[in-house]
Amino acid sequence: MKNVVKLILIFTGILLTSCGDNPDYERNLATAQKLFALHAEEKLDEQLALVSKDIQIETPMYGSNELLGYDTYASILKAYHDNFEDIKYNPQVWLPGVDTITLKPDGSVRTYGTWTGRNSITGKDINLKGYWYFNFDAEGKIIAQGDFFDYSGMMQAVGPKNPVLVTLKVLPGKKQEMIDLLNTPDGLQTTREYDGCLSLEAFFNDQTNTYYVYGDWASIEHYQKYLDWRFNNDESKWVFKVMELCEGGQDGLIPIFPNTDYSSFSK
Repeated sequence: MKNVVKLILIFTGILLTSCGDNPDYERNLATAQKLFALHAEEKLDEQLALVSKDIQIETPMYGSNELLGYDTYASILKAYHDNFEDIKYNPQVWLPGVDTITLKPDGSVRTYGTWTGRNSITGKDINLKGYWYFNFDAEGKIIAQGDFFDYSGMMQAVGPKNPVLVTLKVLPGKKQEMIDLLNTPDGLQTTREYDGCLSLEAFFNDQTNTYYVYGDWASIEHYQKYLDWRFNNDESKWVFKVMELCEGGQDGLIPIFPNTDYSSFSK
């Protein structure tokens, strides 16, 4: 066991002593730090001057598994500038990255830290921990960036709410059939993954034989687009199957929106 511990310590020491071996690291570190500083100053054009037109980004949005490009990156930065005030990054640590195969420093930059700020609409403060990485091209511009933090949780905590409540008055004896239908791949999981759906919860009330679906949407326009898709373009015809299990058919499916004056009470 002692020999294993010794080997681990030696290996760790080799990695730590080799951190400065890549001659581009200090330059790239300064670029990453400048990008974050400009973010706090909301200087979008100066931020974009630091990144490659070929940049690929990983976002923390739920369900986003594809790498996105420059235009999306620019729009995300602008959205943060428009929706938050006094944003500031407080780094816990900056680290050199290594090539995943050779384990040698490759000039990339990693950082752990906390963003603070205030939502412009709700006035609520953010305190968001996360991890970010930056890869660079030969010219020293950022060619790849990944963000890893709880984006949905942040927006739930500080963002504006657009709640939608849907009631499903279920036919007698059809409770389990309705639950099974809502839980099919075309059902509520597809709703949750639709663009603009920030959260989705559902529950059944036995006294009224009613299923309630509560969702929070980025905007009512997002929800209306979702409804249009469900009724007009969804090849599964899922919503019509739902209505077949409701009292009165379509009259038994009641979406309640838009709603106003949302309030949240904390202890």
